[in-house]
Amino acid sequence: MVAMPALDGVEHRYVDLGDGVTIHVADAGPADGPAVMLVHGFPQNWWEWHELIGPLAADGYRVLCPDLRGAGWSSAPRSSYLKNDMADDLAAALDRLGVATVTLAAHDWGGPVAFIMMLRHPEKVTGFFGMNTVAPWVEPGPSLLRNIWRFWYQIPILLPVIGPRMIGDRHARFYRLLASWVGGGFLPPDDEVRLYVECMREPGHAVAGSRWYRTFQTRELVRWLRGEHDLKAGARVDVPVRWLSGTKDPVLTPDLLDGYADRISDFEVELVEGVGHWIVEQRPELVLDRLRAFLRAET
Repeated sequence: MVAMPALDGVEHRYVDLGDGVTIHVADAGPADGPAVMLVHGFPQNWWEWHELIGPLAADGYRVLCPDLRGAGWSSAPRSSYLKNDMADDLAAALDRLGVATVTLAAHDWGGPVAFIMMLRHPEKVTGFFGMNTVAPWVEPGPSLLRNIWRFWYQIPILLPVIGPRMIGDRHARFYRLLASWVGGGFLPPDDEVRLYVECMREPGHAVAGSRWYRTFQTRELVRWLRGEHDLKAGARVDVPVRWLSGTKDPVLTPDLLDGYADRISDFEVELVEGVGHWIVEQRPELVLDRLRAFLRAET
């Protein structure tokens, strides 16, 4: 396995969920503190949050940063990587760790996974803070047709054989090209890129990453369009939800959030000018400030 990067105050737990699924969780802060779970995107892992973990733990929060199945130091089982299953992984990991309720914060693919976890296990979630991500709601119509070209990059990633080779390329050529585009010219630090690529080169992980996208495009997208995760008539998400989105992200544009306010009782969006998809790495101090404010408002 790739050597685990060291971060003061972090304990590493491996939660066996059965059926070949073991979820690694970086755990920091007081065990009895209010829990916040930070859920990474693709192709990242728990290390995405390393600049936020220490400050949040020092504030008295128990900070839980899981690696989603197929990423980081979690296992990469032979599964289809349905986001429902990945969401249930998070809920089950909380149960195994003895955590009753949690505030969720998530980026990129971590967003729909964590949001589905909230919808499927609402008793466990006290709030949701999304960063350059989306919920599992897709509105058919002109906006979708107008923006569908933005997801061109998913096609090569989801292809069998080709996708895993691109994801596991030791030189990260496709990743660097894609990362610069979605980042509005900003690229995460080179040492972090190397770490993420090394983890994706572990057995099964590049295949898993490809399946994240293949399952979405071939199975989940249609189900989401048909309202798989829509709320019952008159129902709304009743916990506070905040969104922080960089405006230079060419894929996850603000108009994809249209209709969220109709489904969520307490919903606010902040658009950050001059920032692309990698908002956590590009503006960690801003993300920390807004997340702290959100957590304080919950108490």
